[in-house]
Amino acid sequence: MRLLQFLVCCCLAAFLTLVGNAQAISLPEILKLGIENNLSIQSLSLEQKNLDKKATWLSAGALPDIALRSDLNQSSSNLRQSFANGLEVEQNGVSSRGISAGADLQWVVFDGLGMFFRFKTLKQESKTKAIQLQVEIEQQILTLANSFFKARNLQQKMKIFNALLKSQENQINLAQKKVEAGILPRQTLLQLSIEYNKNKMLWIDIQDQFKQSLIELEEKIGFSTPISEVDSLIPPALLEFPNASEKLPDYSSAPQVLELKSQAEALKFNLQSTKSRRYPTLTLNSTFQFAQSDNSAGFSLYNQSFGPSVGIGFRMPLLGRSQIQNALRDASVSLSLNNLAQQNLNRLLNLNHQLAKQRFFSLQLQFELATSNQQLSQENMTLTESAFEQGRLSLEAMLMAQQSWLQSQINLEDIRKRILETVMEENNRLGSLSKKLSWEQ
Repeated sequence: MRLLQFLVCCCLAAFLTLVGNAQAISLPEILKLGIENNLSIQSLSLEQKNLDKKATWLSAGALPDIALRSDLNQSSSNLRQSFANGLEVEQNGVSSRGISAGADLQWVVFDGLGMFFRFKTLKQESKTKAIQLQVEIEQQILTLANSFFKARNLQQKMKIFNALLKSQENQINLAQKKVEAGILPRQTLLQLSIEYNKNKMLWIDIQDQFKQSLIELEEKIGFSTPISEVDSLIPPALLEFPNASEKLPDYSSAPQVLELKSQAEALKFNLQSTKSRRYPTLTLNSTFQFAQSDNSAGFSLYNQSFGPSVGIGFRMPLLGRSQIQNALRDASVSLSLNNLAQQNLNRLLNLNHQLAKQRFFSLQLQFELATSNQQLSQENMTLTESAFEQGRLSLEAMLMAQQSWLQSQINLEDIRKRILETVMEENNRLGSLSKKLSWEQ
């Protein structure tokens, strides 16, 4: 029995020393590393930068298309010619050579204003992708914060069990002395040891969960930093429900709402661009060409020409208008679907706000009761343990007081964690979670 207690004490001391010497990682550090090493955010960032570079007048077709060209050819052949007057000419090894070069310019000067709407569409798509990036960042911040507070919750529970186990170790040592002195039955010592082992097993299980939560945290930050302890401090802003006095908060600046609105603007510009295809297209065509050739046969041995040419092209769609109508119909349907999605999102946000607010107020009342219960059970356990050591109370009364204290401590930590989750989810819907956690991109 003494050997078992000694080994347990050694394990506890080693763990507490490890945790005490480790540098606790803070929530801002987790957020910084997690965002920097998140692959989804990196992918969206690359896509947004690519769309931003593509949003130019050149991509929209508003600038002229300029091309350079050149040709070079040379031949050698045998020539035989017959003329109307009966003359026949026959030559072998006749050579000819030609070279030409030019610059072509094609510029769509009017396409029903389609180029302007295409440019606005490209700009809006880039803006939409930037909003999607912010939505993903907010979501990852929520995921990281939940994982952080899950680890914190388990860490606090370990400290609670450590305090209880230490108290029970002292009681076992005292009971051992009383048994040896013959003033306490051995059954009491055995019962104390059984309860100690039961709590020790629970401590081992929580320790395992805690280590797993740290591994999950390390994975979320890209295994860039080993973690052995998390900071126990909680930002005060996460204990207050946002817009609690408002029946329906303003979600107009929420990232998900902004994303749908931005998509709607892009769809409107795309609709206008599609409509422009019904109008004629005017194209300015210009060419500057240089050509030179020589031939060793015939009367014209050398030719050279150069100079510009200018023309205007006109194109009016006639037979393909049904395809344009189908494209317009598809664009209108997409815009209507987006409008329905916005209405559905607003209803969902308002519903979740009402549910979250109700849950927060309920948890707040539970937290107040749990805090009071924790204080009462702490006092009760202290008095009961003292009375048991003096032989004025039974073992069952003391064990019941210890379990009551343990449960009150765990309930308090669990309720605190649920309050944090509720507040963070609402801030995430509002798009203000990163500000509440003082994280800046």
